[in-house]
Amino acid sequence: MRTMLLIFLFLLSTNSWAVGLKASADKLAQETTRIGFGLALFGLVLSAIYFMIGRQDAGQKMTQALLGVFILMLSPSILSFIKGLA
Repeated sequence: MRTMLLIFLFLLSTNSWAVGLKASADKLAQETTRIGFGLALFGLVLSAIYFMIGRQDAGQKMTQALLGVFILMLSPSILSFIKGLA
């Protein structure tokens, strides 16, 4: 009887672990997006400085920084699309 009770409690608690894990993952994704926008802003400033000093690869750096910002802005849509496929 005691074993059955322990198994039953274990099965109930895994659902609460999953909810806690999902909340942690969502919070981590939100913080990662903030850090990503900060890095994207740094990349845009750096590529603008490259333009001002006349570096040869300034256009490539600006394009990469803008594509990074574009992907970060679309990341919620990309994630919802992937979740819709599953």
